Amino acid sequence: MRVRYSPDMASDNMGEQIAAAVRSPFVPSMVGALEREAPSYLEAVWPQLAPSVETAGFVGSALYMVDMALDAVEEVYKPLHSRESLLGGALDAADLEALENVLDTFHWVQPQVLLMLSALAEGWEAARVGGQGKPEPRETSDRETRHLATSIEFASASAGPLPEVTDALQLAAPPDLYRAVAVWPGYLTVAWDELQHLVAYPLFRRRGRALYFYARSSTRFLAQPIEVSREHLEASGVPAAELDAAHAILDAALPALATMMMHCCAMRLGIEITAREVVRPQ
Repeated sequence: MRVRYSPDMASDNMGEQIAAAVRSPFVPSMVGALEREAPSYLEAVWPQLAPSVETAGFVGSALYMVDMALDAVEEVYKPLHSRESLLGGALDAADLEALENVLDTFHWVQPQVLLMLSALAEGWEAARVGGQGKPEPRETSDRETRHLATSIEFASASAGPLPEVTDALQLAAPPDLYRAVAVWPGYLTVAWDELQHLVAYPLFRRRGRALYFYARSSTRFLAQPIEVSREHLEASGVPAAELDAAHAILDAALPALATMMMHCCAMRLGIEITAREVVRPQ
């Protein structure tokens, strides 16, 4: 079954509206941060972004980035664990299926959020961003319907190795992806023993940066142009303090999201999922 998303399906809550638009069963933490710390900013920019998020081209650009991430991950990461070894101790069959569903949801949602926030960052000093994309509407696929029905739980920020993860990734808080998989502490302990070393590989670091810059450059293909510069938003009445807060959130969120796309691909590789989304092998 494929259905078309419409504003009538969205909540009155701005964060929930954005989550629904990217077909996410949870509000990404960086969206939640914008909603808490810069609500007037979010109210000013989201209606401009929403029409482009609702296009097939937006989803295609996002999924192209996960293929870029997987290419680099496969080059540098050869998992020592496997589905079989995880089933031998860290997870049972039901746990593994649930983990796979959670990872697939993040695999789909994270690049969309990266692209969306990149448009806001790209437009910070530009008069206009976007307008070169096609307006062909997206439809909610069966896969996205499964994502929306997936229960995402988040472990405490202090659970298991999450403080170590946060320190190693040089973040202020554990990322959503790691908190979601930390509900299976046995799995996360096994996976983190390997994933913590990925940053040592130059290709892994370079591809994470490339995703960030690709997302920024891809914003010209938004179907509808946006006007989200500081100057424009100040003139529209968005408080300066909220603009400062939004800028800080975007600066922190973008590189972290690009890195988490790489880590999600690595986690999926560790359970032997290597399918491409857009770029098919020759």
